[in-house]
Amino acid sequence: MLLVDGFIKNQKILNELKKDQHWANIPTFNWWDGWWKVKPRNIWETTIEIIWKSLIRPEDKICGFEYWASRVTENDILEWHHDKDEKLVKEKNTMMCPSVGMIYYVEIKNLDGGYLEIAPDQNVDKGKFKKIYTYDDHTERYMPLENRLIIMNPGRLHGVSKVHKGIRKSFIANGWSKKPSTFDEGENVNDFFHFVDWKEKNKPFDI
Repeated sequence: MLLVDGFIKNQKILNELKKDQHWANIPTFNWWDGWWKVKPRNIWETTIEIIWKSLIRPEDKICGFEYWASRVTENDILEWHHDKDEKLVKEKNTMMCPSVGMIYYVEIKNLDGGYLEIAPDQNVDKGKFKKIYTYDDHTERYMPLENRLIIMNPGRLHGVSKVHKGIRKSFIANGWSKKPSTFDEGENVNDFFHFVDWKEKNKPFDI
């Protein structure tokens, strides 16, 4: 676990990330092979490079990143879950988790609630699912703050507490050692794992 406040120093990037156009058009699930293979093609991939370039090492054997944007508002809640290869779960009821993950809080407005909650260590090595967890004194709880970065094990059971009011916008990217089957049909897919023609995908952001 790593928590860093004020992570991104470039105000131009901070302003760009808040623009509604990026949040309205991004598909449900997205894949990028990483800056060592493909130059960043949009603001999201630029952000991934900024965050991860100083954190991952060659020996980590990351083959790329899955990423998405999350916007939660009043009465929203994200139930307990593991980040995983969603298509593999649906088709074979087998769980494969990313090697490492991040949550970056882009924008927080008048927020009450919406805490990141992480359950005590879970054994996911055998592909066991645990969807029900009772909050107790061992649960880790983190307040969402703008420009706060959290690096965590996304295979641990986690969720987001109920948002009573306000807006919580976060960007999530997981590093994988093996590309998940979620992206068998392409790099950008919807909830049903079908390819999405994301017209704004190739709009590089000049730092």
